[in-house]
Amino acid sequence: MKDLQIGWVGAGFVGQAAHLEHCINFDSCAINSLADRRPMLAKKVGKSYNIPNILQSHKDLIKSKDLDAIIAVVNRRHTFNVAKDILLSGRHLLTEKPMATHYNNAYELANIAEKKGLIYATGFMRRYDSGVRKFKSLLTDTIKSCKLGKILSVRIYVEAGSDYCGIKPRISSTEKKPAAPPVNIAPDWIPKDRQLEYENFVNVCTHDINLMRFLFQKTPKVSFVDYRFLGFSYALLDFGDFPGIFEWGIRTNDNDGWKEGLEVRFEKGQFSLELPPAFLRNVSAKVTIREDSSTTNSQSSVKVISSGYSWAFENSDLAFVKGVIDNNEPDHSGRLCLEDFLLMDEIWRHIIKR
Repeated sequence: MKDLQIGWVGAGFVGQAAHLEHCINFDSCAINSLADRRPMLAKKVGKSYNIPNILQSHKDLIKSKDLDAIIAVVNRRHTFNVAKDILLSGRHLLTEKPMATHYNNAYELANIAEKKGLIYATGFMRRYDSGVRKFKSLLTDTIKSCKLGKILSVRIYVEAGSDYCGIKPRISSTEKKPAAPPVNIAPDWIPKDRQLEYENFVNVCTHDINLMRFLFQKTPKVSFVDYRFLGFSYALLDFGDFPGIFEWGIRTNDNDGWKEGLEVRFEKGQFSLELPPAFLRNVSAKVTIREDSSTTNSQSSVKVISSGYSWAFENSDLAFVKGVIDNNEPDHSGRLCLEDFLLMDEIWRHIIKR
C-alpha cells in the first residue's frame, strides 16, 4: 500500500485535466475514493482511474477512516464550505484558488488548519513553475549583489484570454452541475451591484497578486487605481524602494491567447518573466535577462534561460503530497497566501471611491 491515502472531491474538467491525471500516478500516494454530486460522472471517472470508492458528496467522503488527505477541486462558490468541512474533519487539504470568495472566509480556513496542525494548500501553481523558481533565485541574487544596480520599477500584467491550449474533452456526463449554496461573493462593504465584478477580479487576478508577493516577499501599498469595467485597468503600487504597476484586462477574442508576466527594471538592465497559459503542459515560464553595457560602444547582452520540461500544476500537487508526508508547510499554503486578499481589497477600496 502506498504511504498516503487521498480522497478526491470534484470530478469535473479542471479536476481531471489539471490534477487527477497526474496525481493518480504519484508513487507516494493512492487515491482511494472520489466524491461528486453528479453520480453518473463520479462513476465514469472512478472507473476510468480505478478509484475503488465512489461517493455522492464530500460529507460522505470525510466519514471514511482511511483518508490522510483530500484534494478538492470544485466551483469557487463551493470551495469555502467544502474546505471548511474537510479541515474540521482533521484532513490535510489542497483546494484550487481562490481559497474563498473574500478575506474573512479565507482567514477562517487558514485559522482552522493552523489550530488543527494541518497542511492546507491552495492552487497557486505558478509558485512551482520551474521558470518562476529560476527567476526568483536569479532575482534574489541580483538584488543582493547589486550587480544591475537598484530596481527602478516593476510591471505585472495579465491579459486573460484563452488558456485552454489544445485540450481535448475529458470524461463528462449530461447531469446538471450542482447549484452553489448561498454564499457572499464579496466583502460586505462592496456595493451589491459591483460584487460580481469583485468576484471576477479575484478569480482572474489572484494568481498575479500572489506571484508578486512570492517573488518580492513583500506586499506593496496601493497609490492609485484606474479601473475600467470590461476594459484594461491599472493599479499603481508602492513597494517602498521602488514603484510598480499592475495591469489587468480580459481578452474577448480567444484567438488573442493568454498574456501574463512580470518585468523588473534595474539601473543597468532588466529581468522579464513570461508565463505560459496555465493549461499548456510541460512548458515553463520564459526568463529573459538583459544586462546593459557599461560603455557606450558596446551592445547590451541578453540571455534567455530555459528551465526544462515540467508542468506547474503537477509540481504544485506533488509539493502538497510531499508537505503532508514530511509535515512541512508548502510554499502555496493557505496561511502564506492569505494576505493576497488584503491587497486585492485595498485595490477595490480605491475602485469604489472613484
